[in-house]
Amino acid sequence: MLLLGRVITFCGDPAEAVYLEGDRIADVGSQNDLCARYPGARRLQFEQITPGLHEAHAHPQLWGLQLDSLDLEGLTEPLAVAQRVAERAQGLPPGSWIRGAGYLFKAYPDRSLLDRAAPLHPVFLQSRDRHSAWVNTRALEQAGIGRETPDPPGGVLVRDGAGEPTGYLLENAQKLVQRVLPPPGLVELERGLQDLARRGYTAVHHMGWCHYGLAERLAATGRLPVWLWWALDKDHWRETRPGWRGDRLEIAAVKFFADGALGSRTAWMVEPYPDGSHGLVLDPPELIESEGRAALQAGFGLAVHAIGTRAVREVLGVFHRLAPHARRVLRMEHVQHVQDEDLPRFRGLPLALSLQPMHLLGDAELVRHHLRGQERQAFRLRDLWSTGLPLAFGSDAPVMKPLFALNLQAATQHPLDPAQSLTPLEVLWAHTRGAALAAGWAEQGQICPGAPADLTLWEGGRPVGRVFGGVLEVS
Repeated sequence: MLLLGRVITFCGDPAEAVYLEGDRIADVGSQNDLCARYPGARRLQFEQITPGLHEAHAHPQLWGLQLDSLDLEGLTEPLAVAQRVAERAQGLPPGSWIRGAGYLFKAYPDRSLLDRAAPLHPVFLQSRDRHSAWVNTRALEQAGIGRETPDPPGGVLVRDGAGEPTGYLLENAQKLVQRVLPPPGLVELERGLQDLARRGYTAVHHMGWCHYGLAERLAATGRLPVWLWWALDKDHWRETRPGWRGDRLEIAAVKFFADGALGSRTAWMVEPYPDGSHGLVLDPPELIESEGRAALQAGFGLAVHAIGTRAVREVLGVFHRLAPHARRVLRMEHVQHVQDEDLPRFRGLPLALSLQPMHLLGDAELVRHHLRGQERQAFRLRDLWSTGLPLAFGSDAPVMKPLFALNLQAATQHPLDPAQSLTPLEVLWAHTRGAALAAGWAEQGQICPGAPADLTLWEGGRPVGRVFGGVLEVS
């Protein structure tokens, strides 16, 4: 198969054609040379051909669940969300759960609006960042949550002046309700992965909140539509071993959470929020270091969620101490707020930085609201690029829709600090070659002879198909 078009190789100069034999790239060069060299090859023309896109930070099972749930993206007022819930309740049998996610509030609402919107249904709605949830009285009752229920470790039940739960749950407090929800399973994981494949992705980096056994079942039955790099939840890594399951699934790393997220005001900050709080510590640095050292010794990599300035600072310290023990590239996920004095500490570490520029599109206003005067510390894309470390881009789906165009827009037109913008080619590199380096996959993310025949095909500036394992798929 001979593909013709503008070929971005990330392995030397741009080209005009790429020739595939089976599941490998056999030749790359000019259109005239390759057409002459392979006169009998099937020829296909596209506007642009790139290495296969990686979705470098996603929760594919939750994305599959979200595809079947109430989409609240773009809603910033509790009343508008409650109206959507009321509409959904009209078509459901009494007692069935209403689930949804995607709203972005500046303050925590109470349960009264949801009680009126769905008096006969338990409701569980998650914020866009999935680090907080809004529930109604029926959901609290089904979960057995009341005035005497203590806050769980790493979580907060927001309460009113009388000590009663308001129906707003921060971080691990969500698990008190999630344990009585119908759990997502294999169907949702497969649905999420299939959707990502249809969007032109050839690889997905999974970042927790799903048991690895489900992915192993898909790998064993040949139903993985992408290369799947898997970070285990920290509670499960001792159950298994690192390595490949078949030829498409790698159990690769252990995931830790140093803090929460900005939208829920749980990102761990050096400077306080306007209400005087500093966010929440989820996995303390001491635990990340001790468990991380053991995981590294067992052959795993580490992926650590760090959003706030204090979380980034503490995780950098942990990584400096663990670096001599690392046999794989370490990863810091999000790296959303960084103070000036911490930038030099990135250099020289065996580290990849996994970022989601598209979060800027919603978080820019939150930064201005919650972190006034600290805007320069947010989404330092150019500064982090200049560290020389590999950058890997994703969406954090279902936090955001897994659309390359959103990262391109946010990263090239930085809404808080234009000087932090990247070029379109740098954004593409972070979705391909940079992401492959973050996964430790040396062959991927480039178009050169001998590399895997995994490509994304473009028309009109957007993905319209892919080649995966040498097989052409065009939407």
